Amino acid sequence: MQVWTRRALALVLTGGILAVLVPACTIHLRPADRDEPAEHEPAERPDEDSEPGGGPEADDVDDEPLSPEEQAYEELLNVDPQELALKTMATSYAAVMVASLVESQVLDPAAIDEAAIESLTEQYAPVGWDAAHTWMETPDAVTLAATDGIYPDFACFNEPYACPQTTECPLSNGEQAFCMVTYCSKGSCPWCPWELGNMAFKSVCVYGCLKNGSHVAGAFILVSRLWGPGDTHCTYW
Repeated sequence: MQVWTRRALALVLTGGILAVLVPACTIHLRPADRDEPAEHEPAERPDEDSEPGGGPEADDVDDEPLSPEEQAYEELLNVDPQELALKTMATSYAAVMVASLVESQVLDPAAIDEAAIESLTEQYAPVGWDAAHTWMETPDAVTLAATDGIYPDFACFNEPYACPQTTECPLSNGEQAFCMVTYCSKGSCPWCPWELGNMAFKSVCVYGCLKNGSHVAGAFILVSRLWGPGDTHCTYW
């Protein structure tokens, strides 16, 4: 990975400059964008006395290990775009359904209890995942995935979504799949038949989870209006 790419990604993942690039909740990062020098950083030029390829210092930088965030970002860019879109949409479908079911049980917004909300979310999560797996097999879902692009969405880190940048899902072998946010909304999605009243939750956060370059799981986190992000809920593909 080029030096500029890793520096730019590191800045973004610590609350950097890409968070407010677009008002919508999908950012399309073109490969050409990642090959250009930063706006305020001149392109590097080799010294006249340096060795070919940028010299020892450049080699040292290239040899630096990737952070988990950088590695997940690189792996997500290598996932088949239709696969990434379909699994992201299915995860969003489950997240919005679960949030809607939980809110249907909230009779008095002033009396919302964190433990009760988390318990309801845990109760409804399997129902949401079952519905999402069924939906992703439909012709409508396959068609949408073939036409809509989904990429890591850095706008989700900031308000009004306030999504955690990353999370993890446990695998059956005891290891963890590293998950990076790919989508967020304030309670609905174009392919979801439900919509939040935002009584309990202000946003839903959707993640793609990878292990050894494979998109092995999906995850969602519901962000409460009162106490912030809740637990991570995972499914496996």
